[in-house]
Amino acid sequence: MDSHWILLIDPFKNLLNTYRMILEEENYCIDTALNTKDARSLFDIRPYSAILMEYIPPLEHLQELIRWMKEKSPEIYILMVTNAVVDETTYEKLFEIGVDDFILKPYAPQKIIIRIKKGLKQREMIVKVNQLERLNLLDPIARNIEELIFSKIFLKRCLRQELKKSRRHCHPFSILLMQIPAKEKGGEQYDHFYGELARRIRKFIREEDLMIKNNGEIVLLLPDTNQMGSQALRGRLSNLIRNDPSWISDDLLSAMLQASSFQCFTYPDQFDLPEPLRGVVQEMQKELSLNSSSFLLQNRNSSK
Repeated sequence: MDSHWILLIDPFKNLLNTYRMILEEENYCIDTALNTKDARSLFDIRPYSAILMEYIPPLEHLQELIRWMKEKSPEIYILMVTNAVVDETTYEKLFEIGVDDFILKPYAPQKIIIRIKKGLKQREMIVKVNQLERLNLLDPIARNIEELIFSKIFLKRCLRQELKKSRRHCHPFSILLMQIPAKEKGGEQYDHFYGELARRIRKFIREEDLMIKNNGEIVLLLPDTNQMGSQALRGRLSNLIRNDPSWISDDLLSAMLQASSFQCFTYPDQFDLPEPLRGVVQEMQKELSLNSSSFLLQNRNSSK
């Protein structure tokens, strides 16, 4: 486990010690603060992955602290605990300003551990998304559905990597291409449909498989996957998506799914890609061949 620093904020030392023991058993690094002033001082010293804090009135001071922490570290996970009665308006405000989760006392220690682990995964996803967005590698839809959906800018880089690896190690790779109807046919529901479709697909592919949005297509790049493997995945995805009860009941979405199609392509055999993917691959193959020829020529000259 990577080292995660967690800041505990509670006015009672005995509770801070209890939280510390629970979380240190999970190999987390812990700092403690008895009040918001101490919390600010510690926050300026080191970056924290998560905050576990008691609901400490007045609300105005608490709101100010949470907003300040989220401004300095937007990806930080904040878990609030309390045995106080919190009305719906206050509850809603806390989430609006940046609280990510809320637990009412009493609770089992395991519940804290589960929520912290979940929050840290959420944080890692946000960090990764922010890094990729800075490189323009993620499609904007990725943030909405909290999944890694790469942009077409990344497609060329992915194909180059897989072509080089396939040539070097003689391993196949496959592309599963899903073509869906144009945006005009989906109307206002199109973005929701695309996002939900991408979310469902992401759940049923491996972590190493890449999903890329290429205009109106979804491109799945499947490393170390032969034709049989890609055909099997196509069958599973087609059945899962087209038999989804929530979409079958919607006439428009159901019609869009029925009009969608899957195609499989495996390198180096059965790799007759449609345009514009074919052009991208041909360009990559030409570039790799030129680089290989240049490398051989340099070796010959150096050996003379």
